[in-house]
Order: sequence, then C-alpha cells, then structure tokens
Amino acid sequence: MIIRIEEIQNACSKILAAVDSNALSTVTETLQLSTEGKNLYISVTNKEYYAQVKIEMSEPMDFKATVNAQLFLKLVSQITTETIELTTQDSALVLKGNGTYKLPLIFEGDKLMELPEIIIDNPTVNFTIDSNVLLSILNYNSKELNKGIISKPIQKMYYVDNEGAITFTTGACVNNFQLQQPVKLLLNDRLVKLFKLFKGEQVDFTLGYDAIADDVIQTKVKFKSDNIIITAVLSCDDTMLQQFPVNAVRGRANADYPYSVNINKDQLIQTINRLLLFTAATGAKDIINPYSTFEFMKDRVVIWDTNHENYEEVFYSNTKCNIEYKYVAMFDFKDLKITLENCTEQYVALNFGDETALVVVRGNVKVVVPECSM
Repeated sequence: MIIRIEEIQNACSKILAAVDSNALSTVTETLQLSTEGKNLYISVTNKEYYAQVKIEMSEPMDFKATVNAQLFLKLVSQITTETIELTTQDSALVLKGNGTYKLPLIFEGDKLMELPEIIIDNPTVNFTIDSNVLLSILNYNSKELNKGIISKPIQKMYYVDNEGAITFTTGACVNNFQLQQPVKLLLNDRLVKLFKLFKGEQVDFTLGYDAIADDVIQTKVKFKSDNIIITAVLSCDDTMLQQFPVNAVRGRANADYPYSVNINKDQLIQTINRLLLFTAATGAKDIINPYSTFEFMKDRVVIWDTNHENYEEVFYSNTKCNIEYKYVAMFDFKDLKITLENCTEQYVALNFGDETALVVVRGNVKVVVPECSM
C-alpha cells in the first residue's frame, strides 16, 4: 500500500491528539491500521473513546496491522520522501520511506490484536453541529477549569444541552448556543480536547443509550465529520446530571444587574499586571487569595493593589455609567486576570452591582467572577 506522505502525516498528526498517554496499557499504546473498500482507517482508543481518521485511497485494499502508536506516529512524522509504502511481513509491519523499517505487530494469543470499537447500537438523537460550536466549548468553557477551586467531581465536567455549555469552579463560564434537538450531556475534559480535530467542518452528532445489563445503561455519543470519527462512552448518569446547578449558574450569568460598563480589556489587564507587582514586592506573591478592591464611579473604575496602597484608574469605553454613588467590590485579581486574558475581543462588558458577582460578557459567552469578602 503506497500513500502520499502529506496525506498520512496529516492523518497521523490528528490521531496523535487522541492517543491517551495518561492511561498506560496495551490498548492505549496501540494503533490500528485497517482498510474498508477504498478507505484506510487509523484508529486508537482508551476504552472510553474510540477515534478514527480516514484516508481515501485510489483503489480498494485489504490491509490490517496493529502496532505501537508512538513508534509509528513519530516515525511517520519524520519521513521526508514523497510517499511511503506499507506491507505486512510475518510478524512485522514494514514501512519504506527514507529507509526500510520493521515495526513489530501486536498479537493477542495467535491472532492480530484488534482494538475494541465503541458502537452505538440504539441511536436516539441525530443532528448536525457546526464545528465552531464544539470549538467554542473547547476554547471558552475549558478555561474555567484552569482557574478557581474544584472541590466536587461534577466541577470537572462540561454540561451541554440544547441551549449551550456550562462549566463552573469558584466562578462559572456560560456559553450560549442553540442545538437542533434537546439533549443533556456531561462531557469530560479528555473528550472535549478532541474537538480541536473538527476545525472548519460540519459534524454529525449521534446520541444513544445501550443496555449492558438489566439495570445498567451506557450513554454513548458519536461525532463524525468527513474524515474523523470519535465515539465515546460517557461516564455519567441521571443522578450526576441532576446534581449540575444549571438553573443557578445560568441565572447568575444572565441576571439583570444594576450596572453595566464597557471597558478596554487590554488596559484592564495591564493595570492588573502592574498592581500585582506590588503584591510580589511584599513577598506575598504566593498568597492564596489576592483580593483587590474595585471602586466603580460614573465614568471610571479605581483599582487598588491587594495591600490597598497603590491604585490606577481605568476609564470606561462608554460615556457614563448610571452609578449615583461609587460601587465598591472586591475580586480575586488572578481569577479576573485569567478571565480577561482568555478574551480575544478588545472591549468587554462588565455587569455588576448586586453584591454577588461581576459578569464578563464577550459575545455569546458570559464568565461569572464572584465578589469576594475578607
């Protein structure tokens, strides 16, 4: 089997993202090459998800090989010839490129090992998702899990329904979008990270529930584009779904706050960075709660360092806010800084004033930063 190097290197770079290096076992370290008609499939799994990348061949083939994933992918990435040739010989996969290389085939007993594919036997929901929706979950909601405090297993999950996606730690990220049909899902971080593979593509989504015992139902999902297929078993049940505070989090993000201002995000970040220098200068750079005081005026906000000794003023982008008297609140400097640094827009809206939270609004995404108290 002869394949153009660009095609197989592109496929291998995608499937590499699905190799789960955190789950060390023969299965997770294994890559499978198999043909079906004119299609070559490169597959990996960690038993929680099964990922395939498809390469279209010029003619039907009959080929199957199972080898060490890292060895195959790293070797292919360093080949510089225009094509590579793959053949099987005795107990090895022979790859010809810059040279000739033998990769040991992996067997179970006397049979070539086959990766356990995840199949949805009873699909119940199917619709198309724009890849931008999946990428927004990866780009926005995942950032919430990198900050704040996680004290419950549910806080490590991504809640997705037909109205959007939610993640929460100390604060929360509420991502608003519309799906074609009602669904309620809890996705984990390993699966969400694979959404980057679907950039620029329309994705067929399938949801199904398969019985594996009299009282045990598995929730399965499949994301399929023209050349990428990811099927996964979701590690959640109705009890866990019901624990997710959907209404409370959305209610906090979408609340009608007394005040709203537009502000230059870059100016605000620069101010925070300068004031954080004084926290470091006092030898307290590793303090757990670097709370800072914000004094919101009609046309500006006065921001103090954590010691309340140094301050800067940042003017709003809109002319005035409807604040009669200054509104004072405290926020975690680091939490707010990370939130702002994840914004690509030059200007963001800040909603606040009910003594509970500051909501950073950018497009369809709202990030809740809780007010702090000493």
